[in-house]
Amino acid sequence: MTDETRTSITAGEAAKLVGKSVPTITRAIKSGKLVAKPRKPKGWIIEPSELFRVFDAVTGETNAKSKMLEDETDIKDSVLQAKLEVMEQRFSDAQATIEDLRTRLDTESAERRQLTAQLTDQRKQPEPPKRGLWARLVG
Repeated sequence: MTDETRTSITAGEAAKLVGKSVPTITRAIKSGKLVAKPRKPKGWIIEPSELFRVFDAVTGETNAKSKMLEDETDIKDSVLQAKLEVMEQRFSDAQATIEDLRTRLDTESAERRQLTAQLTDQRKQPEPPKRGLWARLVG
């Protein structure tokens, strides 16, 4: 390893040092804002002095802010998870209620048909006697 590569950093390391993403670092390199050398087989070698010329270093305060944001995100995630669980329980209860109502409706419908059959005359009506041609014409 040469002396140059020991003090140089990769785009990923540079991104961590300045609190930016790797695509932001590579865009700065490609636009000419940040000077870097290509690294084989892929990537970039960046001098720290060049990096800090373009970007400010992340300080402890920024790290504390990012930690607070992570904690706040975790809290929001847990609140959303609890809300999701409540909504899933409500949905499950609604599904059970719908199934119960369907069962009741089917049962009542069957009872109604049975009672209607009992209340109406279900006997076969006798066919009227066949009348001859003369009786049908005269009436």
